[in-house]
Amino acid sequence: MVESVNHFDSIIIGGGNVGAAAAVSLAQQSYQVAIIDKQPATAIASTDALTARVTALNLASIDFLEQCGVWSQVLAIRATPYVSMHVWEQGGAAEISFQAKETSHNKLGVIVETAVLQTALNQSIQTHDSITHYPNSVLQQCSSVGEDMMLVECEDGTRLTAPLVLGADGQQSQLRTCMQIEFSQKDYHQRGVVAIIESEYVHQDTAWQCFTHQGPLALLPISEQHCSIVWSVPEMRCKELMDMPIADFNQQLTAAFEHKLGRLTVTSERLSFPLQGAQSARYIDHRMALLGDAAHVVHPLAGLGLNLGLADVRCLTDLIAQSDRPLGSARVLRQYELARKSDNAIIQKALEGIDQLFRSDQQLLRSARSMGVNFTNKTAALKMFFMQKALGVAV
Repeated sequence: MVESVNHFDSIIIGGGNVGAAAAVSLAQQSYQVAIIDKQPATAIASTDALTARVTALNLASIDFLEQCGVWSQVLAIRATPYVSMHVWEQGGAAEISFQAKETSHNKLGVIVETAVLQTALNQSIQTHDSITHYPNSVLQQCSSVGEDMMLVECEDGTRLTAPLVLGADGQQSQLRTCMQIEFSQKDYHQRGVVAIIESEYVHQDTAWQCFTHQGPLALLPISEQHCSIVWSVPEMRCKELMDMPIADFNQQLTAAFEHKLGRLTVTSERLSFPLQGAQSARYIDHRMALLGDAAHVVHPLAGLGLNLGLADVRCLTDLIAQSDRPLGSARVLRQYELARKSDNAIIQKALEGIDQLFRSDQQLLRSARSMGVNFTNKTAALKMFFMQKALGVAV
């Protein structure tokens, strides 16, 4: 028996933060959208326990989520704005601070749990009759049906057609595999240790980042009393940190952070994830495009990963809205790739360079980076330049 085929304007592979945002943005343009998602729909309430995986959303991402009608739902659950950022080198002389009061904005960004943003996006999806969600569904094949249509087939027998298919299914993208696009991956031989901590002193609505000799350690405020840590370390050091008794971990974490916020105490389980970089050789193919981690993966030291993914979505959906060509137009897809691919590659290389620079023990490099960071901290024009890049909007 041949399964029936359902038709849509666009099919999105992957229902995470990036895929869900793409669906909502396209639905706002009155397109019929399907989401193929191998995960079940998830939800988190404001009264639920804090979760350790967070993202620092910049002002450009917040603006986009406001346009999508999602941001109010995020705030209704929970989110923590930060008004300053303090970055320094462990045991060194390099130090720099960024303040919202130096800009025209009342904050530099907002720390949001990944699960909270996903819940808000899922709530928004449920309000759009033009979005059909296929949870627990795995892509099997994507192929052309003539020049104007794509056929998506799933392992559970679901068969869908659309003139545009978007891949937002992460670093292990099945759609990218179907597109036969090369994906160059770089293993940094580091892992990120994440956990929720309580600090002895208040976090001052500040995002903190210390460049230790083994990798960056970030503390991001997620409630009045708590922060989420992301501690990037070599793989063997990660194993030590994950295996040691919690009291020893707290002691070493506090020492690595140089007691800036007094004693740091872990209040959740410790998790870790591998740190890798990756770039797709192409972002597009015939009536298909890649978004977010399916197209690029960057080092987490600046918290840009999700912001870059949302920028991909905004760029593509804006180009679609501005075009008078049919959905899936090769010209629009080429414009998207041209706009995003080189920028993402430059950011990836820049983050790799910063990580390597601050992990170097060469005295000449240590002196040079201290001078460079401190000069930037004292030069208003340079600080404004870096803040504009980080915030994604004019300062």
